[in-house]
Amino acid sequence: MIDDELRDFRRELARVERGQWYPEALRERVAAWASGRRAGGATWREIAATIGVPAETLRRWTSTTARTAGPALVPIEVVSEPEAEHEHQGADDRGVRIITPGGHRIEGLTTADAIAIVRVLG
Repeated sequence: MIDDELRDFRRELARVERGQWYPEALRERVAAWASGRRAGGATWREIAATIGVPAETLRRWTSTTARTAGPALVPIEVVSEPEAEHEHQGADDRGVRIITPGGHRIEGLTTADAIAIVRVLG
């Protein structure tokens, strides 16, 4: 069964011409609605198919909305490695690794590269 809010989203999304940006207010409303469905166990693909937008677009709208809602502080733990570890690092050493909440993984960074990326991502 399609609820009224979903019917409104579909109608408003259909009005946007191909190649044009979806209005921010509409993206935010869709993202909030989709987040609720996602929390209920639906997959991005299921939700996207229901709304009529690509799953990656919907996921991006949702993550963008979460980022603009305000800064999220998360605890981090800095662990120093024992000196013996530094002596045995070899070809398998991959440097610094960043894994984003969205699942993107960046490996082989220097500490300076990692700091620069984190600053850009904010």
